[in-house]
Amino acid sequence: MTETLMNRYRQAVQPLLEPGERLVDVAKVVPAAGAEGIGDGAGAAIGNALARIGAVTGESGTIARSFPKAEGGVTTKLLVVTDRRTAFVTVGPDVRKVGRLLWHVPRTLVAGVERRPRLQAMARFRLRFADGSAVSMYTMRRRTIEALADHLGR
Repeated sequence: MTETLMNRYRQAVQPLLEPGERLVDVAKVVPAAGAEGIGDGAGAAIGNALARIGAVTGESGTIARSFPKAEGGVTTKLLVVTDRRTAFVTVGPDVRKVGRLLWHVPRTLVAGVERRPRLQAMARFRLRFADGSAVSMYTMRRRTIEALADHLGR
């Protein structure tokens, strides 16, 4: 799956890399802080609020607090891992166009990936940082979390 996603989004991500930087992994994600379920009304509002519990941990000024919640519109959200950085990139419907780099940190600042209990249809994981902060995200497949953990640590 990793290779498939890397190939699908390579044209959108490759131009965002620094000279000599190597793409290692690409995962489709949804930051838990910006996640919204389908539907409206009180039930959806309660579900959205529950999904956001623990979405970001850490004080103001921590790495996790700088992670973007999400970007509106029809975009695919990607967690991109290179040999140097971990980045959050959005890609529009046309995957041949260059995506938008919204956030990145050196890989040395990522302490690991932790799988969280699945409470919704999507698998949840936490990206932990060297300063003790963390940000939670959703992805469609547990295997995606395992691949990220292989690259970024457990």
